[in-house]
Amino acid sequence: MLLDPNLISSVLSASKGQPLDLVELFAEQTATSAMVMKNGRIVDTTLGRERGVGIRMQRGRSFLYSHANDLATSAVLDVARTASSLAVGLTSNGDHPAMVSSMVSTEGVESPYETSGGWGDAASPGDRERQASLLASVADLIEDGQGITSVSAVLRNEHQVRDIANSFGEHAAGVGVRERLAVTVVLGPRTSLSSGRASMGVSGDSTRLTEHDVRETVREAVRRAQAGIKVSPAPTGDLPVVLAPGTGAVLIHEACGHGLEADHLARRSSVFHDLLGQRVGPPGLHIVDDASLPGAWGSADFDDEGHRAGRTPLVEDGILVGFLWDLAHASSRDNVEPVNGRRQNYQCMPLPRMTNTLVLPGTVTADDIITDTAAGIYVARLGSGQVNTATGNFVFAAKEAYAIRNGRLCEPLAGCSLIGNGPDVLREIDAVGTDFAIGPPGNCGKDGQTLPVGYGQPTLRIRRGLTIGGTAA
Repeated sequence: MLLDPNLISSVLSASKGQPLDLVELFAEQTATSAMVMKNGRIVDTTLGRERGVGIRMQRGRSFLYSHANDLATSAVLDVARTASSLAVGLTSNGDHPAMVSSMVSTEGVESPYETSGGWGDAASPGDRERQASLLASVADLIEDGQGITSVSAVLRNEHQVRDIANSFGEHAAGVGVRERLAVTVVLGPRTSLSSGRASMGVSGDSTRLTEHDVRETVREAVRRAQAGIKVSPAPTGDLPVVLAPGTGAVLIHEACGHGLEADHLARRSSVFHDLLGQRVGPPGLHIVDDASLPGAWGSADFDDEGHRAGRTPLVEDGILVGFLWDLAHASSRDNVEPVNGRRQNYQCMPLPRMTNTLVLPGTVTADDIITDTAAGIYVARLGSGQVNTATGNFVFAAKEAYAIRNGRLCEPLAGCSLIGNGPDVLREIDAVGTDFAIGPPGNCGKDGQTLPVGYGQPTLRIRRGLTIGGTAA
């Protein structure tokens, strides 16, 4: 717990007498560390620390937010007084623009209620020694004869303490830890270098990466570099696409998931706005958002509005059954759970956001899906992309792809992109595999806020609806 309960009570009652629908306090203390290794040597180490408090007040569809980079009692009370004075101008009809007031305090006064662990493991000498040992093992795992000319790795750690309370009587406090390793290897002659990058991340108050995790990440980075040595130009045109387990869920996240976030519904800027209860995919397709998945990159004990993490069904047996809600957008709806309010830090207001986007396993084996595909593209890894939530149209780059011919995986392809429409893709999924896997850790940006997100899915086949943008003549 970061703040004195009496202080929390004072803040939440600071605006009594005003017709407010919500008063919320968000306190945070975060320590981060990053260590960089290049060719067996630690070349850089950085540490970061921040703490602060944000107060949100809402009336109808109007709101304001005030924050300061201090947890001292005087700073918290100053933020509360500022917010309370600004709240007088809020109207209930939403015509008043959102207001953000920043109050920066640099007194450095410690909160007497901060956790006994201080800034947390990310800043401790013992944890830095552990991180250095893990990074040293990266270079040790590179085998002679693989033709690798360079290896680098970055290990990042975040230790976050949150304390959240609101005028509804809800209160949550706890610690969250995330750790992420990224490994990059370069191999081949100078005239045709190929690089491969792989990452792995874990979350949880006591979860850390292990030597086994390091070995798996190095192995995957080397495999990806080797796969890029001899590639052929990707074809063009409309072809069936098979998405590999794990990373393919990035497409579902971007092309469909953002359109299921409640703020897009409120603005009527989602192609899914009027489709609740209607069929959006084939029978057997189940999609959920699950912040309670142990150890997953987007998981947490509770969201950034203090609500216990859980699983939100989005698509059940091909039918759209739910959306992703935060407190502000759920207040006008019945029978919805606001468990997806997330924010980058104490300086930001929460937004409805995805956590771990998961396509649940189906009934067909991955081998049967590929064997049943006469010609198409197998996408092993997706890269960056763009999506229009109002239309559902998207473009994604495939970082690793292979041709499928006569039911077999063939040569690796270069310069492959996927062009399509989110609702169309969901409808054209015709095979869902049994081989569910979690993909690598990701980050998602929205409205200037970047958050950790996870993905997971089995092998999927999209029979129609995707155009391959290739470079083959």
